[in-house]
Amino acid sequence: MLWLLVTALLLGLQLWQHRLQTQRQQTELAQTVQRQMLEKIAQHKAHLTALTALAPLQSAQNTDQPNALKRVAQSIATIYPRIESIDLITASRPASGSCGLPAAMQLAGTLAPTESASLPDTLHAGRYLLIKKIADPAGWICVRIDSAHLLDADSLPNGIQLRITLDGQTLLEPAAMQAPQVLGQFTLGGYGQPLQVQLLSSTQPWFSARMLWSSALLSLLLVGAGYLLWRSRQQAHAHQQQARLLANEARLAHAARINSLGEMASGIAHELAQPVTALLSQSQAALRAHELGKPALLATALQANVREARRAGDILGRMRGYISNAPSQLQALDLAQAVQQALLLLEGPARQAGIALHWQPPIQPCTVLADPVALEQVLHNLVRNALDALQQSATASPAITITLTEQARQILLSVQDNGPGMDAATALRAFEPFFTTKAEGMGLGLPLCATLMERMGSRLEYRPTANQGACFVMQLPRAPAEAGEGMTRQAHLEP
Repeated sequence: MLWLLVTALLLGLQLWQHRLQTQRQQTELAQTVQRQMLEKIAQHKAHLTALTALAPLQSAQNTDQPNALKRVAQSIATIYPRIESIDLITASRPASGSCGLPAAMQLAGTLAPTESASLPDTLHAGRYLLIKKIADPAGWICVRIDSAHLLDADSLPNGIQLRITLDGQTLLEPAAMQAPQVLGQFTLGGYGQPLQVQLLSSTQPWFSARMLWSSALLSLLLVGAGYLLWRSRQQAHAHQQQARLLANEARLAHAARINSLGEMASGIAHELAQPVTALLSQSQAALRAHELGKPALLATALQANVREARRAGDILGRMRGYISNAPSQLQALDLAQAVQQALLLLEGPARQAGIALHWQPPIQPCTVLADPVALEQVLHNLVRNALDALQQSATASPAITITLTEQARQILLSVQDNGPGMDAATALRAFEPFFTTKAEGMGLGLPLCATLMERMGSRLEYRPTANQGACFVMQLPRAPAEAGEGMTRQAHLEP
């Protein structure tokens, strides 16, 4: 009787282990499915951001279908078959098909500029519409997505299917299942596509407690052999599942690289907007100087144009280096001169807005190791953000203060304004891509600044202040003594 009791205990332990392992696998599967589907709906949001940047081309081309937007839409549909159609709806291009549904028109009318939302497509089963409002020109972008392709077919084990609903309406219903069990459920939120997802299974345990106890009573040897066989099958199944997960991770990595191209295009458009705007302003000033017969002002404006054109070229060159993962070209430079050079482009806008710029350069040269183009671009973005924040607020005596603090191994360069500042929730997401508090912002300025600082071996952080205003601190490493002395001697020799 003793061997029967031992056999029963072993089989009971086997059943308990199998139950724990099954629960763990179900949890891991639900997490994997959620991560893959979040990656895909995040791609949809990134596509809308890139398309929104191209939408104003329609006003310039005055055509029924803008070529740039059409080419990008065709490329997206080719790479991502789940995106079935992309339509730009404006006053000259009325909505049709699914995008012309009353519910879609009503939803688009309630959205604020740059805001996005989704709703089920009642004309096409299993599809839903993702809508984003654009500000210039007035209109909206409508994307139809097939929910059945939000997850690859081979991502789920046999016997497990998905049920997807949106706003209480079912988009994807699994095939006929007997007594389906819910293995996991979650909601995909944060990207304007609040899809509710359930993982269902009709697979029943291949053994029961009665079978286990019967096998234990028949023979201890039979139970031992069955246990070894079961362990072998479980390990083989686990290896196969791991191989499928690795393959899915490889596909996700490829999709992430494609998604990065869209972010890079948006970043280039964001960064080139500054020198292009400066070129336009200086060119208008040059025309005015030519009309007034003032050659000195004309020469000054043309020199500013040359400087901005070179700056735009440097930005493009640095973007190419970022794409190819080339290291930053660091050199020893005088931080005070770099700050003064960046402020030359901002003194005019600050003076027009009635905002004071406070900057007191140090008496002795302060040498840091940095990329001069990247450093100027980061400082320009920080001061430009402060100017925008002060212009949108009713602050008395608005001012921006730039402070330089020397430490043992690094230099701290602070940009602080006396505006309304940021609350704790906004500060936590300040460096998150595509997060912005501006009505027409793209949410790429601060993330790009943080990336540029990291590539230089530096750091950019936001520090709460005791008083009003926002404060961003650039932490820059000191240049070696030999490099700083050489640069100082060269600066004194130049005429």
